[in-house]
Amino acid sequence: MTANAPGTVATAPHSLPRPPQPRCGQTGPPHTPTTGQGLALRLATDPTAAARARRTVAEALRDWGVPDDTVHDIVLMADELVTNAIEHAGDPVWLRLRLRRGGCVICKVGDGSREAPLLRPSDSDAENGRGLALVAALADAFGSRLTTTGKVVWFRRRVRSVGAHAPMTDVDECSADRLSAQ
Repeated sequence: MTANAPGTVATAPHSLPRPPQPRCGQTGPPHTPTTGQGLALRLATDPTAAARARRTVAEALRDWGVPDDTVHDIVLMADELVTNAIEHAGDPVWLRLRLRRGGCVICKVGDGSREAPLLRPSDSDAENGRGLALVAALADAFGSRLTTTGKVVWFRRRVRSVGAHAPMTDVDECSADRLSAQ
């Protein structure tokens, strides 16, 4: 994958509100907005971004009552997508996380590159190149779509049970067809 051109801006999917734009010198808002619809996070392309995404996603999922074994899988997949976006695409990078009615978590990571990610075979001794294979193994569905200014890579994972205070959206199905059309 190649780096995006300077000044390229990714468009956020319409399913969640855009995260607040950073003020001078900030890499993101002072707190991460978690709404009744989910989580929106803008990430800087620095070494701390993946760690911030992992912490924020894990915290939101636990707050929503997602079981710990599923939290670990979702955090790992989100980390892989964020890391790929930072390493291969550059600014801007954002993450959206939603819990849909019916017990389905949707994670979308956007960046400014229009180059689609490739799921490629990897040697078990290789130091890298297995991120998307991990996502493919742990997700119920995953994919990517190009936007006018970049791409969105997403995955869907069913959740066995969630807490009563989980922010369920108004969509009551977790269909890959509906997701890829968004």
